[in-house]
Amino acid sequence: MSSNTPDFNDPINLQVMWNRLIFIADQADNVLGRTAFSPIVRENHDYVTVLLDSRGRALAQCTWSIPVFITSLPVAAQKYFLPKFPAKMLSEGDVLATNDPEIGTGHLPDVTMITPIFKKGKVVAYAGAIAHLPDVGGRPLHSEASDIFEEGIRFPIVKLHKAGVPNQDVLDIIAASVRLPTEVLGDLESMVAANNVMGRELLKFLDEYDLDEIDGLADAIHTRSEAQTRKAIRQWPNGTYTAEVLLDGYDVDVKLKAAVIVKDDSIHVDYAGSSDQVLHSINCRTNYRYAHSVYALKCLLDPDTPNNEGCITPITDEAPEGSILNPNQWTAGNSRNLIGHVIPSLIFKALEKVVPEKVMGDSGGAPIWAANCVGQRDDGSQYGSVQNFHGGQGARSEIDGLDTLSFPSNCKVTAIEMFEIAVPVLTECKELIADSGGAGKHRGGLGQRVILRNLGKGPMSIYLASERVRHPCFGVVDGQSGSAGKVNKNGQPQFPKGKVVLKTGERLEVETPGGGGWGRTSERVGGLIELDLAEGLITPEAAKKIYRHTRATPAAAE
Repeated sequence: MSSNTPDFNDPINLQVMWNRLIFIADQADNVLGRTAFSPIVRENHDYVTVLLDSRGRALAQCTWSIPVFITSLPVAAQKYFLPKFPAKMLSEGDVLATNDPEIGTGHLPDVTMITPIFKKGKVVAYAGAIAHLPDVGGRPLHSEASDIFEEGIRFPIVKLHKAGVPNQDVLDIIAASVRLPTEVLGDLESMVAANNVMGRELLKFLDEYDLDEIDGLADAIHTRSEAQTRKAIRQWPNGTYTAEVLLDGYDVDVKLKAAVIVKDDSIHVDYAGSSDQVLHSINCRTNYRYAHSVYALKCLLDPDTPNNEGCITPITDEAPEGSILNPNQWTAGNSRNLIGHVIPSLIFKALEKVVPEKVMGDSGGAPIWAANCVGQRDDGSQYGSVQNFHGGQGARSEIDGLDTLSFPSNCKVTAIEMFEIAVPVLTECKELIADSGGAGKHRGGLGQRVILRNLGKGPMSIYLASERVRHPCFGVVDGQSGSAGKVNKNGQPQFPKGKVVLKTGERLEVETPGGGGWGRTSERVGGLIELDLAEGLITPEAAKKIYRHTRATPAAAE
């Protein structure tokens, strides 16, 4: 380091350099999204790019990211990748990767990849990426598997590239184990390219600022971020705040229970009392659980500071071993989002009396509803693609919930045109469901109705991932629940987490849940209800019901 080294204590210098690191992650994001082969990566943005320091701590993330991935990746790096492959065992051009759920994000389709960044023969940082592959063999992505071995190929941390040369033996094993080898291998190479961009741009950054390493800057960013989080926690009263929620589960109800323990400048979340692990693919592993715990609290405490390691240091969590939030390693978990996505809503519910103005109603996009369409074309080749369907977002203290929004994940949906190219379906209907949002001072977002028709000459298997069919999304601060979801085939109810086979011309209809409301219905002024009526968001019948509840019946509702 020379005398020209920038002063990390200078707030202007620090902000400029911090923004540059985020931009580096964003450049990698663009590369991965634009070069990926599969719709779930390219269209849905089901991936993340993260820059790590030499100790594997998160330094900067791409702006548009999956919240759970950005916490899972540095945990994987520090706990698993670096101990197995310390810097002395790495060479320039090495690429490390695994899809082990215990190491990464809790299910096999997500590949966690880390690339060391060298300067002057020394590892100075790591580029990291996680992406959801379109297929990993085994049972297609859904909830019916009874252990992890049914769910697909699992590979440990391996060198996918060695000194810049692809490890063909490993790639051949992966290709032979999946239904869509071209898309899978293409997505893996897109991840490699994205990490290489982060490495290239970080070295330019270091040269520009005359730095030989990044750890000093990382320490400055982490220290300030941690201090900001602890300052926010100290604004909350010490205490233990609890909540529980019932979910549909697979065949029996699942209970999630949380105790949020605030003590001075730290928070611990204890999930004791939650249901035991189950014999189907909805178990939620520790990294995935922790990431959602952190995300919920970050939203409430300090939503503005860019995410990095310092933001999460004051937050810990735990769940009993053998529970659905800390299952044994052999358990199935490919649809773990059906449980994990509800964790932020559970934490919001626990804290509704502590920070009522900041919590949000339960969301119908928690979890994402998905239909994994799989089949065989006339030429014998396999097709497969996942389409997401989002429910209504929960309402907030100042605004109605947004309609059909993914939360807490922020996955996009595949454009209908691209989805219909990938699989032989026609999307006959895609519309909002009036009155599906929970009532309140601010109503929950609306769910949607979607109808898919099989246009193929042969049967199509659709593997469903859904929740909130028996238990709708709850409101907060006395807000009301939204409407429950539905799944029908040709007008007949279907098991919402099972396999549905559509013959040529048959239809699948899904109705996603509405979000929970915020606040008492009586606090919603008549003008807002009249606006909802004018925009067609609620029916006159629903407006009359609301007005009867509030003992006010203006002419618009008659």
